[in-house]
Amino acid sequence: MKVALIAVFTALSLGTNYAMIDLWNIKLMDALIFIAAFLFGIRVGLGSAISTWIVYGFINPYGQADPILLVFLITGECFYAIAGTLVRRASVTRDLLSRGRSIHTEELSGMKAVAIRQSGRGFRKYSLGNYAQVIRIYFRRVYVAILPYGRLSLIFGLIGFQATFAYDVLTNFGSWVFKTNSLYQAFIIGNITGVPFAILHESSNIVFFAIVVPLAIATSHRAGLVVQDQAQ
Repeated sequence: MKVALIAVFTALSLGTNYAMIDLWNIKLMDALIFIAAFLFGIRVGLGSAISTWIVYGFINPYGQADPILLVFLITGECFYAIAGTLVRRASVTRDLLSRGRSIHTEELSGMKAVAIRQSGRGFRKYSLGNYAQVIRIYFRRVYVAILPYGRLSLIFGLIGFQATFAYDVLTNFGSWVFKTNSLYQAFIIGNITGVPFAILHESSNIVFFAIVVPLAIATSHRAGLVVQDQAQ
């Protein structure tokens, strides 16, 4: 099961990476790795991160990454898997997710009651009023299903920024570690020259983590996907 999940998330990460190849340092991969670990555990997250970079590091239109840099890239990508696992186990996340499930259940019960009342009023099966009622119920259901997870957007956005900042610092250092006379110089030069790319990376990930991640989790709950709580 875990091997299949790793293959799915690796394929999604690679597919979106190549589709967004012209957008420098703007990728959905980091959010996908976070989601994989959040939903299915640290092993799936780490496996997806490592598998994605093994392929993307060697098959890349901009050139193949050297082995040393690839180690830094893989290590940095694993930050997102670790972050996803830790956030999933945080008490505030558990509380919000539990509240979201309870609200969604209550809303479904309310919508069933509305449907019963409307059927008692004698709406014809294909009447315009019946269609309008169905549409209102559907959009209300979507809104209520997503709303509780919207409160997680701030948490996810902040965590995404922190993980991306750590990733950028590490990989910028790794790209210069053997090009300077000292580790200190590699750290300073790497992170100064990498500022423009880091800004793009961090700002785009704030958006992805604040929007894509909560929507993915909300959708998984609506689809009845079992989220793993156990230690992996």
